[in-house]
Amino acid sequence: MMDLNFTYEEARSRTDRMLIKGRFSKADVFIAQVGARRFVIKDFSQKGFWERNLIGRIVIGREARAYASLAGIDGIPSGFKRLSPFSLAVEYLEGTDFGAVDQAHIDAAVIQRFERIIHELHDRGWVHLDLHRRTNILLIQGEVYVIDLASALHPGLIPLVGRLLTRLIGLADRLSLIKMKTIFAPQSLTGREKKWLAIRNKIMPSKWRES
Repeated sequence: MMDLNFTYEEARSRTDRMLIKGRFSKADVFIAQVGARRFVIKDFSQKGFWERNLIGRIVIGREARAYASLAGIDGIPSGFKRLSPFSLAVEYLEGTDFGAVDQAHIDAAVIQRFERIIHELHDRGWVHLDLHRRTNILLIQGEVYVIDLASALHPGLIPLVGRLLTRLIGLADRLSLIKMKTIFAPQSLTGREKKWLAIRNKIMPSKWRES
């Protein structure tokens, strides 16, 4: 964890703009300007007692542990701080999500960087579970960043079966990778990935087609 010297109260007082006013069970999300840096603040502090303690404390704690455990992986935000039991600050990254990037700017090399991030997450026993190109996969000057670890799980922590569970649950992340390859770099699909793509297209009503 980086030593970020500001408090929850200071973050609230330096709100730049509100991004999401969370409904039940969801955090309020706002951007705070702290010195020369901006941070995304996820906050349950303004919720009711039970929502704060039964949901907020658990969600914020899990996400903070994810950032701490995944520190050092290129492509995961490195600046973060748990401001209170119910709030978390994560460095704001100025980038463009994959859904808004001109397809010509996402080639096989970019997808390979995204694939590396997924592999490193899984190697550490974590799965992301919420990899969507229009929300939390960013392109910043040719580099790929995965943001928002709110849904991340750590099945690798479970004794004896952790690696197997990571592989099984991590299928959701690998399907996201297959979708990105199908859209942006179909030539990089492996034989195994093409089989998973065919299985997925048989089951789901919406089809992923190689471009």
